[in-house]
Amino acid sequence: MSYNSDADQDFIAQAMPAFISEAAEQIEAIETLLLELEEQPDNRELLDSLFRCAHTVKGSAGIFGLNRVVEFTHHVETLLDKMRDGDIALTPDISTLLLQCNDQIKFLVDTAADEGADTPEQKAERADLVIRLKALTEPSAPVDAATASAPATGPAGSQANVGGLRIWTISARFGAETFRNGMDPLSIARYLRDMGRVVSVRCGAETVPPLVNLNPESCYLSFFMELETTANREDIEGAFSFVLEDCELDVVAPETDGQRMARAIEEMPETPRLGDMLVSVGAVSQVRLDQVLSNQQQSRGMPLVGKPKLGDLLETQAGVAPEVVAAALGKQQKIRENAPSEERYIRVQADRLDAVINLLGELVIAGAGATLLARETHDSALIEANLYMNGLIEEIRNGTLGLRMVPVGETFSRFRRVVRDTASSLGKEVNFEIVGGDAELDKSMVEKIADPLMHLVRNSLDHGLETPQERLASGKSAAGKLVLSAQHETGAILIRIEDDGRGINRERVLQRAWNRGLVEPGVVPSDDAINMLIFEPGFSTAEQVTNLSGRGVGMDVVRRNIEALRGSLRLTSNPGQGLQVDIRLPLTLAIIDGFLVGVGKSKFVLPLEAVVEVIEAGSDKVKVDKNGRHCLELRGAVLPVVRLRTLYSVESSHADRVSVVVVHSTRGQYGIEVEVLLGQQQTVIKPLGRLFKTLRGISGSSILGSGEVALILDVNSLGELVTGSESPQAVH
Repeated sequence: MSYNSDADQDFIAQAMPAFISEAAEQIEAIETLLLELEEQPDNRELLDSLFRCAHTVKGSAGIFGLNRVVEFTHHVETLLDKMRDGDIALTPDISTLLLQCNDQIKFLVDTAADEGADTPEQKAERADLVIRLKALTEPSAPVDAATASAPATGPAGSQANVGGLRIWTISARFGAETFRNGMDPLSIARYLRDMGRVVSVRCGAETVPPLVNLNPESCYLSFFMELETTANREDIEGAFSFVLEDCELDVVAPETDGQRMARAIEEMPETPRLGDMLVSVGAVSQVRLDQVLSNQQQSRGMPLVGKPKLGDLLETQAGVAPEVVAAALGKQQKIRENAPSEERYIRVQADRLDAVINLLGELVIAGAGATLLARETHDSALIEANLYMNGLIEEIRNGTLGLRMVPVGETFSRFRRVVRDTASSLGKEVNFEIVGGDAELDKSMVEKIADPLMHLVRNSLDHGLETPQERLASGKSAAGKLVLSAQHETGAILIRIEDDGRGINRERVLQRAWNRGLVEPGVVPSDDAINMLIFEPGFSTAEQVTNLSGRGVGMDVVRRNIEALRGSLRLTSNPGQGLQVDIRLPLTLAIIDGFLVGVGKSKFVLPLEAVVEVIEAGSDKVKVDKNGRHCLELRGAVLPVVRLRTLYSVESSHADRVSVVVVHSTRGQYGIEVEVLLGQQQTVIKPLGRLFKTLRGISGSSILGSGEVALILDVNSLGELVTGSESPQAVH
């Protein structure tokens, strides 16, 4: 397909990003469906979905003249069609071949605008894949590398379809927004021309307004075409896949009178009676219909005979074709069911949504300032109006942040391919499970957590799980187990990677740390501290570094990326039994519900989900134990307490009456001693400056309605300082 005008080139330039985005989604779906089909090879629904995805990519690429994509994808589609017909069964080798073909399609789509990126090596690999595909679909036909990638006839390979020539009637009425959305009806007409022979074509001018009222940016076009081709309906409709929302499309195959009438009934917008429908399409005359209705009424009083159905009478007495009667009855049934309309989706650019959320944050701050001013006036009506406004702001906040929440299962499903290919290359057997994929997380965080998860999964496969022989020798099953799970937990999400492999060899890790000077020789830290040594830069205990991973190689980057998201990382190793990696992340990086407290002139914010209770306690009730830690007796138990004025050297009047906020962290419950309780408020999270990024126990900052800056406390990090091996005084 060739383009001869600057307008065509502009159309391609504007619409290509949309094609690449849509194609990327289809390619990702193909990979997911293939991996699911391996587990359910007899699932016809999965196979049909797989075929549709490949067909959509091929048809859309044909519209843009991307012949490399069309030619190669056609061979893949042919194999999938054979599988749908039951001629070829899915095997592990065929599944691997299709996954490799999908990778090649992804490469061709990604380089659609740059044919120079298609290196000789890529072409040779593609030719080899085509040979293997043809060996399955055309076992009797000789195939060589020269003909393996020969173009299929027609832009979408439609001439290769089995079947004779037929004349299709195509009616396309384009909407006013077609041009503004970057679509060109002329390019679609040219694409259809290359699918066969255009018998006739007529441009509709009925909707074109007078010249003085014509808007050059609006589309008033429609065309009616008779196309002789061997293509099927899906191929023809595929030419309009990018303009379906802006186009009224009608593709009609050569049909009998009965089929024509049935189609006309189906397209009726009104809800007439059965007889009226049949009269309107010419299936029966009004006179004949009246006679049949009269006969029906007369038979009503006949003994032992119920009232006959009108449809049956029209078939037997008026000679109406059964298929026409069935179409009319079906139309009535659809009207009765009154099925709800399908869900509709709108694609919004991420930066636009980010801008809205940023403005929402400023609105929250402005609302807090307005509430503060209203309270100072002591005007009850103004205070009430501000409370109502803040309630609306909170609803807007929840709704807007919900737009960014996506199930983490979409990211988790990508790892099926990684696990499959990595395990195969290592000669290992792995049962991979995904649990809690419906848990939702902010989309920006999902994108940033994907690479750290990928590295951790590969490490579990490479160094965590043993080979089948090693597992059998140690009394385990030959196939290892790898579980990737997610669940919500107190305003955060817990992502866990768990395997039943070797675990961490603490003796080897400790020896390596001694040799590198990370730990003083002879000093033995806690098990948790030893486990976390693998996240030190360049640390590795691997005897041989592989191209997949080396436990420690790049693990410092994993930890740094997770902590940059205000997340925490913890390892639980059971040598010889397996390793568990826990990643805790906040649900969003934008706005949270906070509990505001004060110490001296400083303000701090606690995540509301972490607050358990607040107790009044004089400063004399907080004792110091033999280890120099502050603690408080609470209902017969000892509660560790952190004093913020001591921890961060806050100037304070040392109030005699203080409060202790009891919070829950990954290390259990502990208390935070504060002087003033300022209540709940929405908190807009602002990043810390470079000077404060290393400050332990602080995860961010926020601007209050008064213009003051409050620091947001990281309860998990504080919990490690209070209950862990570190001394709080070390943070000064």
